[in-house]
This record gives sequence, structure tokens and C-alpha cells, in this order.
Amino acid sequence: MKPIDLSIAQKMVDHYAATRKKLIDKEHNINDTQSVWMSLDKLKSFINNLPEHATGVRIHFAAYDHKNEHYPNQTTVVLIGTVENLTEHADALEDGVGPLDSEDPMGPFNQGPLCPPVCN
Repeated sequence: MKPIDLSIAQKMVDHYAATRKKLIDKEHNINDTQSVWMSLDKLKSFINNLPEHATGVRIHFAAYDHKNEHYPNQTTVVLIGTVENLTEHADALEDGVGPLDSEDPMGPFNQGPLCPPVCN
């Protein structure tokens, strides 16, 4: 990872809100997600439990369906471990590498509160 200047990060977040979020809000008549919070303990546990052959973590953008009790139609993220696959880093969601099992240390992983509705 490469650190970026805070002002650049703010411009990027503002650009997302003014473009993607605005379109999603209008199209789906919702106040869509601006961020997802995950506890440091859970992130560390996920990373520390990845198997030795894991090469990284891919963060997929995702969305709950309209029937979700807490976040109907809200955008979220799913984290999943990657492995080297010839010239790329593959994961089970995109490339069918490994099982998609909630007990698999490679993920998928979710469960961070969304903002909105929970914004601190």
C-alpha cells in the first residue's frame, strides 16, 4: 500500500459521493453507504488466520438485497484472501479458487457497520 495525502483522499471520497453515491441514491431511492467500518481485532484475526499460501486480500464491492433487515439495498464490501494463479492474484469469488465456506480462513469476510445509517 502506498500512503496518499489527506487532501487527495478527501477529494477522492468527495468525488465518489458526488458521482457514484449520488447515482445510486437517485436510482434506488436510498441513502447509500459512504463507508464500512471493521474492527481492528477482526481485521487482524482475518489477516493472521490466512494460510501461508495466501498472497493478499481482495476487497469486493457488494450490495445487500432489499430484504436485508439492517441494510436494505446498501453497498458493502466483502474481503477474501487471494492466491497466486499464474500471473495474477486469484480469489474464490472471481476465479473459483478454493471453497466458498464461512469456515475457510480465506473468507469471504463481512460484517462491518455501514455509514449510513451508523455514522460516528
